[in-house]
Amino acid sequence: MNIDKNLAHKFKLSDNQIEIYAWLKGQNLNIDDGTLIFWVKTYPSNRLKDVVNFANSRRNAGQNIQNIGGWIYKLLKDNSPVVTEQYEVNREFTKTFSKLKKWEELKIYEKYVKDTVTEDDLSLLMETESFKRALEALYQKSKLYR
Repeated sequence: MNIDKNLAHKFKLSDNQIEIYAWLKGQNLNIDDGTLIFWVKTYPSNRLKDVVNFANSRRNAGQNIQNIGGWIYKLLKDNSPVVTEQYEVNREFTKTFSKLKKWEELKIYEKYVKDTVTEDDLSLLMETESFKRALEALYQKSKLYR
């Protein structure tokens, strides 16, 4: 999708911002152009894509989101975490890791895991390699307290 060159020039959008703006326009969100421009100038493109994809997946899964543009804006404004592919990888890794280690004290919740021995928790939304290291460290700490 091509956007008006005058629009890009008027708002001093970078090539990356033009690309994400065009992508957002193609998502058929009920948001005006001014708001979309504000988003691309305010939020990183990966954050915008994660939030929009999350909103679309929730709507496709049957969640009643009457005003998807407003719903997305609230997530952006509040810096709310969203479920991403990284989340899914971390969740699956945790299940496998806890079974292998026979770590029954680890509880898996929607967006975090918690060791019931130490009462420490980790966000499933962390970068995957950092999450794996932190989970191993939490496991070692939990062993000390058992």
